[in-house]
Amino acid sequence: MWMLIALLVLFPIVSPAYERIISLSPQVTESVYLLNGESRLIAISGFCKQPDNAARKERIGTPLRPDIERIVSLKPDLVLGSREGNSPFTMERLKNLGIKVYYFSRPRDFNGLAENFLQLSSMLEKKEQGKMIIDKVEASVKAASYGIPFTALWQVGADPLIVASSSSLANDIIHFAGGVNIIKTELPYPRMNVEEVVLQRPEVIVLTSMGYSVETEKGRWRRFLKDARFVTLDPYVVGSPTPVSFLKAVKRLRAAFHRPVDNDS
Repeated sequence: MWMLIALLVLFPIVSPAYERIISLSPQVTESVYLLNGESRLIAISGFCKQPDNAARKERIGTPLRPDIERIVSLKPDLVLGSREGNSPFTMERLKNLGIKVYYFSRPRDFNGLAENFLQLSSMLEKKEQGKMIIDKVEASVKAASYGIPFTALWQVGADPLIVASSSSLANDIIHFAGGVNIIKTELPYPRMNVEEVVLQRPEVIVLTSMGYSVETEKGRWRRFLKDARFVTLDPYVVGSPTPVSFLKAVKRLRAAFHRPVDNDS
């Protein structure tokens, strides 16, 4: 027994690194690239569009309908997915086939986003790099000081009107940009009617082109809120967030909140 303990002290058991990873989630794929771990990715979902060089990776179907047979044939030692984007049935089926899977939860604030990223960095044996990225982003989003905050509406869908509430990740983007979200509910993405929004008169409206025409929505809101400003963001920001895309969104909103003209770029 003492000999075994001595051997464990001198030669500790190290968990095997994941060398053959499949990502079924756009944000996971982008985060792997941020951590310079793309050499371990052997295949990705067809919805993974960022970064550009991810296009070289093999595609294994969509997040909801991945090619199970192809995944098994690639012999991954880990399949990564997200709870909001991947079917529990699919992930359970992969587990039953003897494949290790890991689900990332949907982040509801920056802290949740950071936890997911740090968990991934640990899986890739990139803990220090992950912590450096989070520390840098955290310092940047908390650096600025503001005067009077602007009120904001973050529109997700158009018909029906769906918005991001104070319980969503988008709320933290608004907050760190120096704004106040006018929608305060426990439901992250509630349905609203136009009249409810108009009564609160948001000064900035964030549009993300998630299945609707940005120009059409601007026209609709301008009929009721003539002085409102608009910011158009990539829907990836909330749909597939990473710490870096979170920071970019904060900077875009920060500029819009403190600029007297529309920011439509």
